[in-house]
Amino acid sequence: MIYKYSIRLDIISDISDDMYINTIGSILLYLIYFTNSSFGFITTNVLKPQTTSKLDMSSSEEIMFQSTYVLAQAACQKAMDSACKEAENNGWAVTIAIADAGGVPILVKRLDGAFAASYQIATEKARTAAQFKKETGVLEDSTNVSDGSSRTALLSAPYVLMRGGVPIFINDQIVGSVGVSGVKPNEDEQVAMAAVKALSSAISKL
Repeated sequence: MIYKYSIRLDIISDISDDMYINTIGSILLYLIYFTNSSFGFITTNVLKPQTTSKLDMSSSEEIMFQSTYVLAQAACQKAMDSACKEAENNGWAVTIAIADAGGVPILVKRLDGAFAASYQIATEKARTAAQFKKETGVLEDSTNVSDGSSRTALLSAPYVLMRGGVPIFINDQIVGSVGVSGVKPNEDEQVAMAAVKALSSAISKL
């Protein structure tokens, strides 16, 4: 649809010729600019910046932002329900923590009988898994002395390097993690794995 514009020239008849020309030019640029807006003006390519996708962006241009995913409450609850079911089926009294990509807890549940310290250990396992983007079991293995070698320097870092922390990835991007504490390390890890597995079907559809 084409719209007509009416400009009152009588209101600027008392100004100089130079100012008259500048004013008319400004008005025309104003109209041309807004033909590209979402306000229903005429479509035109004048002054319209060319949008470029990441795929055809030239090498001289840097990507300023990247899209990612964030765990919603529904995903956290689904993971939590699966983890609780795994723990209860085995009679394990644990604390389960679901964290975001930065390792900050979103949802934490301490099952009946879980010892008090398991709360902090579970949340710290989740934080460690998220910030290292690795299972805490892998980090534990790297710090354990084997054949006379290990990375014991990690032991002084403010993280929990015990099995039971598992990261959550979508398209190779970290989006969250699960931390579990309360039973044996491999059992903690089993519960955490159950939580992550519960989201695999939804993740595969993205």
